[in-house]
Amino acid sequence: MTGKHLTIALIYELRSAYKTLGYSDADCAGLEVGEAAEDIAAVLEKLGHTVVLIPDIHSLVKRLASGEAKTWDLAFNTTEGLHGSAREGQVPALLEAYQIPFTFSDAATMALCLDKGRTKMVLEHFNVPTAPFAVIHFDDTEGQVELSLEEIRSMISKSQHSETILSQYPLFAKPLAEGSSKGIVASNKIKGPEDLCRVVNSLRASSPSSLGVLIETYLPGREFTVGILGTGKNAWVVGVDEIIWCAKDGNENWVATRKGEAVEFTTERSKSSDDWNGEADEVKASRDDPEADLACQTALQAWNAMRCRDGGRVDIRMDDSSGSPVAHVMEINPLAGLLPHWSQLPMIAEHNNVSFDELIEKMLQSALKRQRGGV
Repeated sequence: MTGKHLTIALIYELRSAYKTLGYSDADCAGLEVGEAAEDIAAVLEKLGHTVVLIPDIHSLVKRLASGEAKTWDLAFNTTEGLHGSAREGQVPALLEAYQIPFTFSDAATMALCLDKGRTKMVLEHFNVPTAPFAVIHFDDTEGQVELSLEEIRSMISKSQHSETILSQYPLFAKPLAEGSSKGIVASNKIKGPEDLCRVVNSLRASSPSSLGVLIETYLPGREFTVGILGTGKNAWVVGVDEIIWCAKDGNENWVATRKGEAVEFTTERSKSSDDWNGEADEVKASRDDPEADLACQTALQAWNAMRCRDGGRVDIRMDDSSGSPVAHVMEINPLAGLLPHWSQLPMIAEHNNVSFDELIEKMLQSALKRQRGGV
């Protein structure tokens, strides 16, 4: 149990609330973390706390201005934001301004982790392995003219990894600031110079809100997603799952294989249905497996380098091209999905005998430690 009775503001994003405010279906398409609000509220109430439901940032602003927030002991933040490259940091920034304790990472960390390029820069500073990369920034999103191959190569040449990026294929491209594998399709793997221009311009057209594209060395090895709970010296790995790719056999049945004919990496499409569209599956990995254990060690190192808090995920891709496996950080998720039996972090926890109720309670306990002079 978490001790005394608390009043907890559960801040989330209810699609119907945003539609009432005039947002379109397309605007609200990315609001996924808030889908778990009812389940989170049920756990908090079961723990003996009073839950105040706040379904959108506009309601939060009004309550903060009214002084109501003075009655809250803690805010449980699950907001992804709608606008700007720092959107996941907007609610944490408001809560920081009003000195309200809250769950999960602070505004600076949330904004940083959403920008994949800057995240990789920090990881390199702390010697956490991540694939060589370059960032292509877009100066505008209106009336855009397609970038030429020469322009793209000129942008890449400014990167410290330009020699690797420009001379070694395959490469991989993804939107600079999107989550849930948005904008990632099978053709994002760049097999040669002739693909570079096509892929970058395609991503520019399909993900204008991202304001840029990340180009990195393609990693051919296994893929893991590592669940982490806690903060700083108290952070620990709750479990690790492997993404297993599938291919079709002669009878058109999906068969698990680590290098499938359909996809070799997580795509937006493969995450879009309950069965991952048959293209992939997520299965528990054992830390007795040396590569899985290395993925966990690297993920925890990255988690602490970015000063993430309370709970989330780190996605890892292996590369054994040099003869021995190296675990590379692909992405850090300080605001992971929390829908029971569906989102990856609750699935990892379940695979390791940590129930959804226990998962939420452990995150809450981690946040409360900061009120008692902890990390």
